[in-house]
Amino acid sequence: MKEFFKYLHTRPLAHISFILLCILYVIMIFAPFAAPYKAQTSFPDKTYHPANLRFSGGIKAQECRVINSVGWKYARVKGLYHKVKFFVKGEEYTFLGFKCDRHLFGTEDGYPLFLLGADSLGRDLFSRIVYGSRISLTIGFIATAISLVLAILFGGIAGYYGGTTDWAIMRICEFFMLIPGLYMILFLRSILSSSMDSGQSYMVITVILALVGWPGTARTIRGIVHSIKREEFILNAQLEGIPSVVIIFAHIIPQISSLLIVSTALSVPGFIMSETTLSYLGLGISDPAVSWGSLINRDISTLNNLQHYPWLLYPALLLLIVTLAFNFFGDVLRDYFDPYHNMFPQFRLIKWLKRKKNATEAKAQTADAPSAADGTDGGEK
Repeated sequence: MKEFFKYLHTRPLAHISFILLCILYVIMIFAPFAAPYKAQTSFPDKTYHPANLRFSGGIKAQECRVINSVGWKYARVKGLYHKVKFFVKGEEYTFLGFKCDRHLFGTEDGYPLFLLGADSLGRDLFSRIVYGSRISLTIGFIATAISLVLAILFGGIAGYYGGTTDWAIMRICEFFMLIPGLYMILFLRSILSSSMDSGQSYMVITVILALVGWPGTARTIRGIVHSIKREEFILNAQLEGIPSVVIIFAHIIPQISSLLIVSTALSVPGFIMSETTLSYLGLGISDPAVSWGSLINRDISTLNNLQHYPWLLYPALLLLIVTLAFNFFGDVLRDYFDPYHNMFPQFRLIKWLKRKKNATEAKAQTADAPSAADGTDGGEK
């Protein structure tokens, strides 16, 4: 891990992406604390309210008044501010079984603070994005985990046993890969009940995405396992009578851990985008639950909305940033773990030169030590 983080420092774009993803997942975990309001908290008289955070003699929320209730035009009230404080008391929420009422930031007097603006029902867009990340980001990892388990199971079995088992599993993989993934997802989701609540929809979408995403990785794993099983250490394990399941999961799978790490990093954004597509088409998460896809579906309904209320595009922008961040970070993982990539040999050469230099210096210090003990000068020797 130390060597990997040293390599990560040499790739600034990936380093920034890694820090950004860590921040997003921390915010996701502490969403009730990080968001000033709950996702469904509405201010009916603040419809399409613009962002009102100002830095004038401190952090303040500027008060705005409606001047046109038809197009929801607002005018800032000059000199009328509400002080913003950190760790302020606000709406009560439950976190890890404990009731809390402290939020990361908010106004002292309870005046609405819209960091990114408000939507059509006067709900804080920043709070909804924070709460939406709990579904969008976790679906990516959970669906990836399920898909990876299925790929390791079927790919490992097909590659190790071969023959009829290999033929049957590969035909199943080809069946799933023959149909475009998005069409398969839409078909499976459309035949399920539309009256499911948010929790059921969350689980169904996760399982569907996992079932559609495993065949490609399974084929890759099958090919690698098929070549590794001919290695001497695998043949020795077979001669010792070790069960096949133990050989697959304890001897072969660890040899392809780098591939699995890279596959995970590159699969997560794909599943996030799939969930967003389903929610945007009305087949995914819906109110009262919130995800980035449902935000895009609800708020970016017409070009008129984007023209007059451009802050409604922030969920789509954040989705794009997260997708790019995962891809940049996945590229670094690929470059680091792939010994044949054009970037890795250069880094390996640099590490070898550093190790050689350190070894030479240590050898010189060891040679000088006896001379110092005898009172002689190592340079004269």
